[in-house]
Amino acid sequence: MKKWTIYISIFVVLSFLQDEYTLADTHPNSDEAIFTFFSIPDGESMLISTGQKHILINTGSQKSEKALLKQLIELKINHIDTLILTTQQPDACGNTERLVDRYHISKIITGKKLGLNCFGQGNRNFQTVIWGKEKYYEASPGLLFRVIKQEDSGNISLYITFGKTALLYMTEGNEEIEKKIQALPIQAEIMKIPEYASKNFPSVEFLRKIDPHIAIVYSMEEIPFNDALIERLSESWIDVYVLENVGTIQIRSDLKNYEFMK
Repeated sequence: MKKWTIYISIFVVLSFLQDEYTLADTHPNSDEAIFTFFSIPDGESMLISTGQKHILINTGSQKSEKALLKQLIELKINHIDTLILTTQQPDACGNTERLVDRYHISKIITGKKLGLNCFGQGNRNFQTVIWGKEKYYEASPGLLFRVIKQEDSGNISLYITFGKTALLYMTEGNEEIEKKIQALPIQAEIMKIPEYASKNFPSVEFLRKIDPHIAIVYSMEEIPFNDALIERLSESWIDVYVLENVGTIQIRSDLKNYEFMK
């Protein structure tokens, strides 16, 4: 058995006794934010809830529609204010049209013009906003987004902060995007690993610069993990959470600290 397989198995045991764990009712206080990383069978999706808003980042693929809706219902979510699409690939925007209708989403944020592969010819009763590179946006009081974007790509990576908690939501993994991020004066306690941990990014140098404590790994059908990357993450003393193994996780942040919710 490979060393990284043993390491991941440890987190299966420590996954909050997932068989008995249920999602918390996501209605934080005004000085809190809750980050919910959904375990879905194909693609990626996460929800940020503050005292004022619910913001969904990506929707997973159509294969994940049932699993995602079930969890949103369990969270007692009846309205989503904003949807952010970090890429317009099917694994990120496959359920956009269904969620817009069901949750009355009034704003969709992208890195380029919204394409028909994400939303068809239906009635677009929502505002579309294109976020520019290296721009800052406050999506909810105290919740800040910095956009990191390559010149030739409509994909966006996000540096998200709430109080002293920082999350780096990486969409692409390559040398160019790593250089862009490393040039910024940022560190992040939480990192979403790009491209389903299938490539050899992030690099050792990048991990040293960003210094994450937690790595979140989503899964996509028929795309295997990169063994060398998973081993690198574990050897860097980063807690690796492979969502298909540990299930959905939630992190609550106030203006000073963050903690896992149980």
